[in-house]
Amino acid sequence: MLNFNWCNNVPEVWARVFIIFAFFIPFIFALTMKKSYIYKGAKDKRKWRDLKLWVLFLVIIQALIYSYF
Repeated sequence: MLNFNWCNNVPEVWARVFIIFAFFIPFIFALTMKKSYIYKGAKDKRKWRDLKLWVLFLVIIQALIYSYF
């Protein structure tokens, strides 16, 4: 199977930094999306429907939780 013994030598701080940066990948993906695609099929273009704001909100919450615990 998979051998992850090399992970024992990685400090916990670097593991946290790696995971927190991994949370920003969906945010970068959402930033590259066009507004027309985000609002596709929506009856109105209200601010709360913007995917970029939701992803930013969720990434910030996840990064804060992960950095605390």
